[in-house]
Amino acid sequence: MTNNIFKIIAVLGVFTFLTVEAKENCTPELKLAQPSSIAQSTNTDSDTKSVFIYFDQSLSMQGYTKDQPGQNNLYVNVIDDLQQIAENVGSKTYYHSFGKAIVPIKENKISQVIKPSFYDCTSSAADCNNQESKIHLPFKMAKTNPDGTYIIVTDLFLASKQLVGGTLSQLTKPLKSILKKGKSVGIIGVMSSFNGTIYDIPQREGGTISYTEAQKRPFYIIVIGDQKDINQVKKNLEEQHFSDPGDQYKYTLITSTPILQNLNQNKLITEDDIKNISKADNFKFEYSDNFLPIYKFDTNNKRNLKFKIQNSNIIVPGSTGVSSFKITNTLWSSKQINCRKINDGDWKKDKRLDISSIVRNEKELNVRIFKGSDVESLKKIFWGRRYFYLMEIYAQKPGNLSEETFKDWSIRDSDAEEFTAGNPTEFKTLNLTKIIKILNSVANDEFNPTLIASLALNFNLLK
Repeated sequence: MTNNIFKIIAVLGVFTFLTVEAKENCTPELKLAQPSSIAQSTNTDSDTKSVFIYFDQSLSMQGYTKDQPGQNNLYVNVIDDLQQIAENVGSKTYYHSFGKAIVPIKENKISQVIKPSFYDCTSSAADCNNQESKIHLPFKMAKTNPDGTYIIVTDLFLASKQLVGGTLSQLTKPLKSILKKGKSVGIIGVMSSFNGTIYDIPQREGGTISYTEAQKRPFYIIVIGDQKDINQVKKNLEEQHFSDPGDQYKYTLITSTPILQNLNQNKLITEDDIKNISKADNFKFEYSDNFLPIYKFDTNNKRNLKFKIQNSNIIVPGSTGVSSFKITNTLWSSKQINCRKINDGDWKKDKRLDISSIVRNEKELNVRIFKGSDVESLKKIFWGRRYFYLMEIYAQKPGNLSEETFKDWSIRDSDAEEFTAGNPTEFKTLNLTKIIKILNSVANDEFNPTLIASLALNFNLLK
């Protein structure tokens, strides 16, 4: 009998302890925002994925195949290894040339691409595939098979007339479809030797001229597909061809999903992300069942609170980045400061909306907590209360880092004649910045504000 009484008491004690522990959370009723789907890759197995390679066959490409004394011919070296690189991202590779039309190339004929004769045509100009470069054609093919990886090798030399009206829509419409399906576009620019003729350089008064004095000129490898496959191609090229410090190459990623991850999903927010907060009285840090990190502590109104996020943890490397962030704030208070005594009805929601602000630099985001337009500091809220503050941080607008990346390799139509008259040995790419800006614009249209982090502060504000 006595033993049974002791057992009952023990059970009741455990029940009471669990009840107290449950109330120790003293959390108001929360409605948390759900992380967006970050579609950077699919689960398509590389053993079943196809790779489609398209070589620009326009006559201006011929100069890359001819050695220039004293210059490194990266074009020949890269094309020579492209077959092996393609095998790292897919099981089967299909080869094509494109100019006015797309033409299949047999696998045993790929070696011809690095020979000048590949770009020659003995027929009349009207029947030749080397007279223009309809780059929208490979994009159109990529739209039809989103599970494939598409690699386009080109000089990206496009006149302004190709970037307006119906001609432009031929490029932007398939691009929009590609991005909607969670795919991205990687652009790798490679400065290579050049020994040939650059055609169709626009003049201010109309018409075009040619130029033969260039010794170096960039070409571009455009990769359409999953981000992981784009990065695989980039990694292979870097390891095999860009190890020399003198090698010049650039990279950007055109994507509607420049956010790498949500920090909550992998529990990447730690107690150290708010500086010195772990030294506060009665400090406790834990994740709730729905992955919300909660900082619980006592403090006075003199404390400065700053939450720090490394850009490398949230932004896809090489992408356009993020130009602006926003914070949604919800603040509750209770006159009852003891968690064990707080009931659901004791929490009152505050009307203030702009509580915290963001200061950013090249490396990180610094969120100044209780430093917004509605609250200048903890001194602006009443002491002697318990507060629960929920903060949700969103990437609001994509950036334009890719435009800056390629800026010094680009020349406008209006400046092309004067630039050519200066007899440059290193020739720039016509309208490159405009092309990337157009691609970014399409990607930005498909961008949705993305939740990158949520956190909560549960604190007693003392005098």
